[in-house]
Amino acid sequence: MMTTTPILDIDKLNISFSTYGHKSHTLFDVSMTINEGERVALIGQSGSGKTVTMRTIIGTLPMPPATIESGSIKYKGKELLSLSKRERDGLKGAGISIILQDPLLSFNPVLTIGKQMDDIVRFADIRYGQNRSADARKKHIIETLAKVQLADGAQIMGSYPMMLSGGMRQRVLIAMALLNKPKLLIADEPGTALDVTTQQEILDLLNALVRDEGLSLLLITHNLGVVREMADRVYVMERGHIVETGTLEEVFSAPKHPYTIKLMEAVPPLYGSRVRDIENKADKNTEIKISNISKTFVRRGGLLNRPIGEVQAVKNVSLEINRGDIFGIAGESGSGKTTLAKMLLGLYGPTSGDIQFNGKSLNELRGTVEFRKLVQIVYQNPGSSLNPKRTIADQLAVPLHFTGYDKAQIKGRVAQLLDMVDLPAHYASMYPHELSGGQKQRVAIARALSVEPEILVLDEPTSALDVLVQNTVIELLHRLREELNLTYVFISHDLSLMRNFCNKIAVMFRGEMCELGATKDVFANPQHNYTQALISSIPVISAEEENLKPKLTKQERAAVLATSTALGK
Repeated sequence: MMTTTPILDIDKLNISFSTYGHKSHTLFDVSMTINEGERVALIGQSGSGKTVTMRTIIGTLPMPPATIESGSIKYKGKELLSLSKRERDGLKGAGISIILQDPLLSFNPVLTIGKQMDDIVRFADIRYGQNRSADARKKHIIETLAKVQLADGAQIMGSYPMMLSGGMRQRVLIAMALLNKPKLLIADEPGTALDVTTQQEILDLLNALVRDEGLSLLLITHNLGVVREMADRVYVMERGHIVETGTLEEVFSAPKHPYTIKLMEAVPPLYGSRVRDIENKADKNTEIKISNISKTFVRRGGLLNRPIGEVQAVKNVSLEINRGDIFGIAGESGSGKTTLAKMLLGLYGPTSGDIQFNGKSLNELRGTVEFRKLVQIVYQNPGSSLNPKRTIADQLAVPLHFTGYDKAQIKGRVAQLLDMVDLPAHYASMYPHELSGGQKQRVAIARALSVEPEILVLDEPTSALDVLVQNTVIELLHRLREELNLTYVFISHDLSLMRNFCNKIAVMFRGEMCELGATKDVFANPQHNYTQALISSIPVISAEEENLKPKLTKQERAAVLATSTALGK
């Protein structure tokens, strides 16, 4: 139960960073209070100071280059900034615990889950003078796994991280945070790396733990829909300043600061008056025709890596994409959408069926310069899709070398491409690490456009970006489509974004296409129960959208996801 007794009290915290002799102020008089049993959200776009604040609380801020200029952080009345490193370490896991954003990166891949959890318990036992036996520690770990709804704790303990699904890894990560019975839980983007239905399960779990375990929660995120489902009170941070604070109702119903209003307006709506219906400007010429495509992979195992079975990733998918379409392919991880995209790009050959581009079979086009100039891809994470050791000019020039451009033409084309994606010409000499996430994605788009393709495959192109940067990239894609007469194949599990970006949509579930139609029709009246489950799981920021979503209970959603799909059911 929430009380008015502060468990965490931050008062006028000022932090600066020194790099190469230059000092920059990062946090400015940041003040924040979290009461016992309270759920507090800290929101803001990338670079606003959320992570610096979080790392200062838990004591992992690197000093140097960081310097705490002034301010106070008190946990249960105890000043944290005056504690020794050993004393601060003693609070980790026991007083304050954290759940990080990417569950896979939080684990040691070569140790079992049980070993990693046992190390946490043993470390706490040594620090606090306890001497629990191995059996007692195992019992405690299994009981903690049960709290996060992982019933077969013994099996989980014997598993390696790669053997678990994303949702299971996130639950194990939450269990690790609970092992030493903390009072304050910090959740750093806890659902960002997960599918929407799995994210909903994790949010429900965190809410239940706060209620049942007597925890306080600090939620750090830029997903305002998640905030609406999770928070009692909200702090809004912009460029190191707290610009607005209030109850959830106060901030979401009547935001006062222009930055808060800007954040709210940038969230793509799922339903309601703000929805952007994309005009269908596609002509009647079919550019891509997919006929009964299937893809089966051979599973291998054992000492000799012999075939032990088959997995059918895509099953008898047929659809047509017209020139000028923004065609969305939606579905969770494992639904087959990425496999379908790789077949469109010629990276996988179909097991059966056919793909045609402008009447020509992909079998004829694969590996040709004509096909390279016809279809290009923009990947999910611009940071990993760009070479960190090459300048932007070099990376934009690579495709041009294979398509007939000479040296003089390449230089002019690079300048033209940067202008096309609204980047200054001098960025040509820069390296990827010198650019922001949004700027890197613009470079990735420019590289895909360098050979003047007709079709762009967009594989989660904005999922690594915060909502304000996402908006600028989406507007850029709209403009480029108009100017260059492009066709987009947009692959995502973000249905809110699809609702406002695509004119047509196909929903995939376990390799099959379970729903297909105009985007506004699919959202207005979803026919398949899986589509209904997906839409009902999406966190929204207004009561209007909540009331218009399909109504499925937690149990009904689980039942849908547990059954096999059949078109029209």
